[in-house]
Amino acid sequence: MLGLLLLLVTPARAALLELMVDAPGEDAAVAAGLDEALLRIAGFHSPALSDLAAAMLADPDRGWLRSLERRGAERFLLAFDRARLRSALQEAAVPVWAGSPPALLAWVVLERDDRRLLLGSGMDEESVLASLRGWAAGRDLPLLIPLADLQDRRQIHTADIVGGVTEALVEPSRRYDPDGLLLLHLAHRGDRVRARAWLSHRGYEVQADTTAASAAAAAREAAAQAMDRLGVHVARVLVADESALVGFGGVAGIAELQLLRARLGALEAVESVQIRRLLPDAAVLALSSGLDRRALAEVLAGEGFAAADAPRDGAEIDLWFRAPRASP
Repeated sequence: MLGLLLLLVTPARAALLELMVDAPGEDAAVAAGLDEALLRIAGFHSPALSDLAAAMLADPDRGWLRSLERRGAERFLLAFDRARLRSALQEAAVPVWAGSPPALLAWVVLERDDRRLLLGSGMDEESVLASLRGWAAGRDLPLLIPLADLQDRRQIHTADIVGGVTEALVEPSRRYDPDGLLLLHLAHRGDRVRARAWLSHRGYEVQADTTAASAAAAAREAAAQAMDRLGVHVARVLVADESALVGFGGVAGIAELQLLRARLGALEAVESVQIRRLLPDAAVLALSSGLDRRALAEVLAGEGFAAADAPRDGAEIDLWFRAPRASP
C-alpha cells in the first residue's frame, strides 16, 4: 500500500521528453525536435503552435532544452523539459488535446489497376501501413491495424471506405474496440497518389484530401490533416494550474487504483495525481490540472467516466464519478 501511495503522488507524466531526430546540424535538430515535442503535448498542429515554436527558437533562453547529444553524423538525441513546454503552451494560449489520444482503427483501401485492395496486418502494399504507424508513433497516438482476414472481408465493403461511409463500419469495427475510425482511400493518378481521409471520433467527423508522390506519403499527410482538423473541435486552452478533489466510485482494490491512475495519467490536462482518502469501494484523488472544475468534468465525461452522486461522507468532494472497471 505504501508503494501504491508513492505511485499516486508522483507527476502524471515523466519530467523529460526525449526524442531522436535526424537533421544536418544542431540548429536544425533543435528546431525539428521542438516542433515534434510541442506537437506531442498539444496533440495536433495549429497556427498558434507554429507561432509559438518560432518564438521559442528566437528566444536566447532555451531552458526548455535539457540536453542535446550527437548520436551519429546526422542524428541527435534531445531531451526537453515537459513542464517548461507545457507552461509555454499555457502562456501562449495554444489549444491542446486535453484528453487521452484516441485509439484509431485504420481502414485503408488502395486502388490500383482497377483493383481495390483492403490493407491489413497481413498485407501492406507500398508500405502504407508502416508509414501510418510511424506517423502515429510521432504523435503518441494508438493506431489499430485490422487483420483484413476472411472475417473482415466478409463484413467490410471497400465501397463504404471509398465513399467514407463511417456508419457502415461501426459494427464490424467492434471486433477491435477502437475509440474512433480512420478511413483512407488511396488512388494512383498518373505519377501522383491521391488520398482521401475520413476521421470519426466522439460524434465528430472530419475529412481531408491530399496528393503526394507515393501512397505512403499521401496516406500519412491525409491522416495528419484529418487529425489536426479534429483537434480544433476537441482541444482546450490550459489555464493556470487548478486543483480539484475528485471522488471515483467503484475502486475496490489495488488493480483498480492502478487502472484509474493510468487512465488519468493519459490526460494531457492532468499534471499530477495525489491520493487523499480511501472510502469503501471508492477513492478520493486531488487532480492538479490546467482546467477549471467545469472543464475538467467535461473532459472526464468525454473519457468515459460517468458522473455520480457523492456519498454522505463525501460532501466536500468537488466532483464525483464512477470509475471504469478493469477489463477481465
